[in-house]
Amino acid sequence: MDSIFGLQGGDFVIVACDGSIAHSILKIKETEDKILKLDDHKIFGISGEGADRNSFGELVHKNHCLIRYKTGSYMNLQETAHFVRSMYAQAIRSRDGPHQCNGLLGGVDSDGTPSLYWLDYLGSLQKITRGAQGYANYFLLGLLDNQYKPNLTKEEGIEIIKKCIKELQTRFLIAQNKFIVKIVTKQGIEAFTI
Repeated sequence: MDSIFGLQGGDFVIVACDGSIAHSILKIKETEDKILKLDDHKIFGISGEGADRNSFGELVHKNHCLIRYKTGSYMNLQETAHFVRSMYAQAIRSRDGPHQCNGLLGGVDSDGTPSLYWLDYLGSLQKITRGAQGYANYFLLGLLDNQYKPNLTKEEGIEIIKKCIKELQTRFLIAQNKFIVKIVTKQGIEAFTI
């Protein structure tokens, strides 16, 4: 029942996720943060089954930190995207099978360049300017295409995200009342709930 969506602006990236956890016909929780902070300038929003989402997210985060400690420097966003893609691809070929979760990786590099990447459980990777995963994919792609323009300001980006949330709450059968939004800029990550 996950919805993850985001967009890239002129100097920032916004990723939003619903905070709900459901099992069968029960809503368990509305405050689950499905957007991982990989470092001060990278976030990874994951949609999928709870166990796979948590285990794969932790695997990515811990390996990202391990590489930083081994090399003494942070990977840039493109390197991180290819690293995560290779982890998905390795999982397909393992005995355990693929991780049943998809993601949006976003952030801002040290030179101030924002990037957003779309990844799926089969190891597909695409650099995008706006996108969605999970159930948001069915409802929001047209709205994001219609509202998006290059070099958005942060305020315009937040307004588009609010429109997306309103659309999901209006059209989607399953109630998603709370959304967690994270914005990455060169200064760092800010988070808030809508």
